[in-house]
Amino acid sequence: MEKLATGWWESGSWWQFVITIVASLIVGVLGAWAAFRSANPKRRINWWIQSNTPLFDRPAGDGALLNVTLGSVRLSSPRVVELVISNSGRHDVTAEMFHGAEPIKFDFDHAVAAVLDVASAPEGTLLPQIETWQELIPRTGGQHRGGLLIRPALLRRGQTVTVTVLIDGEEKPVRCVQFPLVDVDQTSVRPGSFSREVADVLQDTFLYIGPIRIRVGR
Repeated sequence: MEKLATGWWESGSWWQFVITIVASLIVGVLGAWAAFRSANPKRRINWWIQSNTPLFDRPAGDGALLNVTLGSVRLSSPRVVELVISNSGRHDVTAEMFHGAEPIKFDFDHAVAAVLDVASAPEGTLLPQIETWQELIPRTGGQHRGGLLIRPALLRRGQTVTVTVLIDGEEKPVRCVQFPLVDVDQTSVRPGSFSREVADVLQDTFLYIGPIRIRVGR
């Protein structure tokens, strides 16, 4: 007696559909993982401005002004800026990763009057060498701009360095204008923003199961 129909599990089209689903799952998962890893490499330096605060509020009207001097220099608009640099990656960053032994360079858009404090956490981690730089701004009649240099150094995994400086001038954005580290990513957000970054990466990631499209993110 000739068998008129075979079981559904013996159908070639069924197994082709199963293979398509499995392949789509693998590709989708690998794609999401690749996007995740590209946004979160093994080595990463986060930096951000923790505070940018005037040393005192200017009095209204023609009241008496509070004078602040640094040595023989009078500061008209002194403010205290805290710059935080954190190794939020999964590995140490070594001095050899600074290409050509060049420093990380931050531009405050104002000359740094003084470095007030440098602290490193956790306890026992070494402080990198930190220097100030400044240059004359062309066609400004003697105004200077400047910032900080972070010389090549070992930055341990989980290490955070906080630099407190005194500048003279209105609040301006701080920029990292030179980042010579090889195979190290850098971002100007706090490490606590990690979950939001991952959500942003995944929100437009789709997984295809056969003809069905499923959103992986939000």
